[in-house]
Amino acid sequence: MTPFLERTAPSKFSTITSILALLVFIPLLITVIYKTTQLISKATGTKAAIVIDTQTKLEEINTDYFHAFAQGGEEASDMIAPILPETKALSPKVIRIDHIFDHYDVVSKNGNTLTFNFSKLDAVVGTIIATGAKPFLSLSFMPAAIAKDGVIINPPNDWNDWTTVVQKTIEHYSGRNEKNISGMYYEVWNEPDLDQFGAWKLSGEKNYLTLYKTAAAGATGSTNVNTFMFGGPATTGLYKNWILGVINTGARLDFFSWHSYLANPKQFTTDQHNLSNWLMAYPAYTTKPTIITEFGFTGAKSSAYGTSFGTAHTAAVLRELISGGPMYLFSFELIDGPNQENGTGWGLITHPTNGKKLKPRYFVYSFFDSMKGTRLQLSGEGSWVTGFASTKDAIIKVLLVNFDANGTHTEQVPVTFKQLTNGTYIYKETVLSGKTIQTQETVTDGTLKKIVVATPQSVIKLELQRTK
Repeated sequence: MTPFLERTAPSKFSTITSILALLVFIPLLITVIYKTTQLISKATGTKAAIVIDTQTKLEEINTDYFHAFAQGGEEASDMIAPILPETKALSPKVIRIDHIFDHYDVVSKNGNTLTFNFSKLDAVVGTIIATGAKPFLSLSFMPAAIAKDGVIINPPNDWNDWTTVVQKTIEHYSGRNEKNISGMYYEVWNEPDLDQFGAWKLSGEKNYLTLYKTAAAGATGSTNVNTFMFGGPATTGLYKNWILGVINTGARLDFFSWHSYLANPKQFTTDQHNLSNWLMAYPAYTTKPTIITEFGFTGAKSSAYGTSFGTAHTAAVLRELISGGPMYLFSFELIDGPNQENGTGWGLITHPTNGKKLKPRYFVYSFFDSMKGTRLQLSGEGSWVTGFASTKDAIIKVLLVNFDANGTHTEQVPVTFKQLTNGTYIYKETVLSGKTIQTQETVTDGTLKKIVVATPQSVIKLELQRTK
């Protein structure tokens, strides 16, 4: 029997070992297959096949929403003044600043008496007005004179002082007998949920809802003032509990605000839809304006803000929000802070110590402005290439954006113009910050088909005009 046992024992052991190996290997194999399928799906995606119905007209395109710019407080000075001409050329409608209380020495306290000196902040507000924009003030941060332990991200020692600070600020700028500015915006704090700015919560000692309510009391108590807008919560993202929390305070709320640092442009549209769904239970708030008071692809400093990646991301977001988007979408920021010669700043323009150079992203806004007109029906957008179309003064225009997170995708995009009047046309393709090509085209069957080569991170405008 020994020879038999010597032969069969290894066989049984091998079988058991194989079964155990399979039990371990099969789940791993399934996971690998699933992830590979996801990667292949992401790599392939859906290519665009753009079709423009030149006779189906939609709404008028309003580009005011993206003529909004935010400037961070990287220096306790009037950072916009050195770039006034460059900022004015952007045709800003609204410019937002933060750090208004801690950077500009507005508030002092002598015993129980608060005193105010707005002269430094007045200079910044004056620069904003000189650009042609309305000032948008983020009511931040807590004046050291009234903050617990003198720390500007802490609550005040006395909430009544915070109410007074907000009231006096609004009366100073919106007051008919003071700066007399109409249409000002006031936002309660800046990214209150961020550790750097206080790690405020919706309960406890550092309760943002208390911060908001007491600020709103100051807004409500302001007298002899022009119309102004007051809102929040200015969080790092769109968060349902914060939005509903502010609503449930019952305090004055003229707009909802948040920041959007999202790598995927389509998430901006998803956020708009989500907010609409949340507000269905609060009918009185469904028509309140929404304002994204800072946006970008990352909240961290990145050299990509100065490259074609940042340009294409901005363009893709503007396209996403071209219809049904927020009242304002604030690009962050106008100008880099100092000591960012390595190109990692958020700005559209480099710091004066770095030459005040215009980054590629700076030119997106005027390119989109050239699309003003009546929107036309466009279909066939893909995973990478998106776009919209318009018509004005008998010129049909199409704007295409090829945004690829990996920066490698090139696409030959078929573009079809249908329901054209037969005749001769001038066709132009213009690449943002690039070349323009022009051809003459003859239409005999009401249709014109072109192939547009969209290189990685490109923004392209097509124009079609009938000559006879």
